[in-house]
Amino acid sequence: MAPRATVDRARALRFVVNALQGRLSVPLWVIRSRLASLSDRVALQIEAVSPGLRVRGEAHALGAPIAFAARIDADGVHVDGQRRTVRIRLSEVELSTPPDAPGPLAEAIRKRMIDTDNPATLIGNMMPLPDFIVEASGRDVVIDLTRIPAIERDPRLRSALALASSYLGVTGIIVADDAIVLQLGVLPGGPKEAAISTARAVLFPVVRRLWPEGFET
Repeated sequence: MAPRATVDRARALRFVVNALQGRLSVPLWVIRSRLASLSDRVALQIEAVSPGLRVRGEAHALGAPIAFAARIDADGVHVDGQRRTVRIRLSEVELSTPPDAPGPLAEAIRKRMIDTDNPATLIGNMMPLPDFIVEASGRDVVIDLTRIPAIERDPRLRSALALASSYLGVTGIIVADDAIVLQLGVLPGGPKEAAISTARAVLFPVVRRLWPEGFET
């Protein structure tokens, strides 16, 4: 087995080479390890189904064990004013439950009463969605990265994200070689958007200093 330092150097070199070629890779083993530590109530497995992912899992919902599977595809980060959105598509959704599982949800699954062709609409109708999910319709879920709580609460971080992503953005997201590959592009929102984001980032400290009460939480 190669020493850890050698492996780390090889990974760092591969990261730099990919970045210079306009792409960054996130190995799926990193995501799998994070998922394994998130919760003991939901068992999740992910596999590469290029250009997307397939997610399989089991969970208890309304007192019944539910097995589920879905394909997940995503596009790049869209630049629209101060919004930075990602569209995620859910397809090939499968739901199953044991014949003796109790409860209305299990019964609905057994009778095929759930519309798995439009999973995003189903999710939006079944539960309240967090603010960063700005749309859930048909098969598509749209996430606004600037409304993720940690980013939304911090005006400086939000401004920095807008500035950085207006110059170098993620124009595509695919899965290849058991890794999520982020395809990078320059000025994804065009020169005008980059100039506006720069102006906001430059003016932010001045406005904060002159009008601090406007930034109080």
